Amino acid sequence: MYEEKKFNLTGLRGLSDKQISEHLKLYSGYVKNVNGLAEKLDPMQKMENADAYTIAELRRRLGFEFNGMRLHEYYFENLGGNNQSPESDLAKMVESQYGTPDNWSKEFKTAGMARGIGWVILYYDPEIKKLHNVWITDHEVGHLAGLPIILAMDVWEHAYLLDYLPSQKREYIEAFFSNINWKVAEERFAKVRR
Repeated sequence: MYEEKKFNLTGLRGLSDKQISEHLKLYSGYVKNVNGLAEKLDPMQKMENADAYTIAELRRRLGFEFNGMRLHEYYFENLGGNNQSPESDLAKMVESQYGTPDNWSKEFKTAGMARGIGWVILYYDPEIKKLHNVWITDHEVGHLAGLPIILAMDVWEHAYLLDYLPSQKREYIEAFFSNINWKVAEERFAKVRR
């Protein structure tokens, strides 16, 4: 059974406590749904004549719910700061690959302005030592297989609708950037570079 993680995210700049509270309720639902689907799947998979179509649909749904749960954990974990160290290995990698942190953030923010629901993920490919800014549709479509997540930004409307209109998505993205806990991103990056 998966347990709901606790996050202390009050007093963020540009993201109200009410917005965060409602968003955390959505995350709680993903955890509950993952556990419920696992409870249904486990016995069905042991049945000799189980309905393959039902099992396939439950597995498909589990992928959506699980990624929704896990991406929200990445998202909430990388909020609550704005303490980027220009001397960190991550900052040096960004500068090496993009020229300046502004060049990287412009690309990341532009990805976030894509029309539709989804996520923007900063991945690191340890095989070729390269960062990737990637748009993820829903929760489970578009991931770069096997690459670790360094930073996750939720750009579904539920992430900002209490504070911003859909037409103000850019303002939400700026609020997200003013609240990134860079120490978390730097720790994720350090961990995968070992």
